[in-house]
Amino acid sequence: MRLPIDQTKITALVTGEARPVLIYGTNDARTDKDGRTMYRLPVLLSGTTDSVDPTTTVTLPGPVEGVAKGQTVRFRNLSLTTWTMRDANGKERHGVTLRADGIESDSKPSR
Repeated sequence: MRLPIDQTKITALVTGEARPVLIYGTNDARTDKDGRTMYRLPVLLSGTTDSVDPTTTVTLPGPVEGVAKGQTVRFRNLSLTTWTMRDANGKERHGVTLRADGIESDSKPSR
């Protein structure tokens, strides 16, 4: 299931560099349906009304260029996606991930 996220009240601050998403058990990069390498970008989200701003990663297609630690960004078509998989023991695991179609920088990196 894919649920869109309204970003009008959320600010995303980049907290590290984008890293390629690897196919489980390999060193091969995961790609999207268009053949673009997928990346995870660590961010701090503010404006969520949580008492402590959460840190998370957003998965998006690359290349992720021109974005540095300390910049605020906006994501194109940010959504929350649910997933299910079986682990090595056959047990079902469930989770959620933030995904976006792209990224736009709102500011220059803070020092």
